[in-house]
Amino acid sequence: MGTLYEALLEQLSIVDKAIELPAIQAFTFPPLPVDPNARQNNFAYLSLTDGSVGLTYVALDNALQELHSQHALLPKAGQSAMELAGLYRHSQGWKRALGLAAINAISQHLLSYSASVNAMPDNLQLLSPQTDERIGMVGYFARLVDPLRAKGIPVTVIELEESLLREEPGLEVTLDTSRLAGCSQVIITGTTLLNHSLDNILKHCHEADNVYLLGPSASCLPDALFAAGITHVGGFRVAQPELFKQRWSEAGRWRDAGERYFLTRDNYPGAASLIKTALGANELP
Repeated sequence: MGTLYEALLEQLSIVDKAIELPAIQAFTFPPLPVDPNARQNNFAYLSLTDGSVGLTYVALDNALQELHSQHALLPKAGQSAMELAGLYRHSQGWKRALGLAAINAISQHLLSYSASVNAMPDNLQLLSPQTDERIGMVGYFARLVDPLRAKGIPVTVIELEESLLREEPGLEVTLDTSRLAGCSQVIITGTTLLNHSLDNILKHCHEADNVYLLGPSASCLPDALFAAGITHVGGFRVAQPELFKQRWSEAGRWRDAGERYFLTRDNYPGAASLIKTALGANELP
């Protein structure tokens, strides 16, 4: 049986065969941190010649340090974004980060043909949790934990590091992904796409009514994600590339240069429909 990650690449391969994709313009990644107490930029981005931007997280698996050491091997202007996407299969974290940047950039190019994108509501509003629920999280969504506990709604958080583990009233932080089985809703960080852990996580979410994959790293075509059982995909669309690049270069917040959006099976037209729209648009004089 193929993995979710192969399915993501297969979807892009279909897109690549159907329409002409824009080439790479540049790959940009943050400097190595000098002051550990200063605000860090944990995202790199791949820009395409049409202005599409694909974000990727570089604070996992020593990816940022490796990107700096492998500078000569990084993509150049004019190269194929689809070829770069193939690095997503690699065992090395920095190559997967490059591959995901390409996946997200190509996805954003195709999603630009969508007539509308739903703006992401506040995460608590999105969940609309009831007092008889248990909420699961993969990654610690800090702005959600305290409000949920204040409502008397217990939270189970899956983390990777033993130093973060704890248990207290209304909160369980554990390494054990099987603890998600008792959760009615599960929120998953988009960075699970980078370490290829999402397949295993979803095995424990079969009892959940809603499964959310959220974050800039999840700004990819969601067809394969929906097929795997995810119900909501929330990503980030860069609407003003120049403003985004300015904000990013200042290690500041770049939310005002785009929008957080979410897709569901109901509001997403599907990659096949977007391909038809793209072909029609490109045939116009």
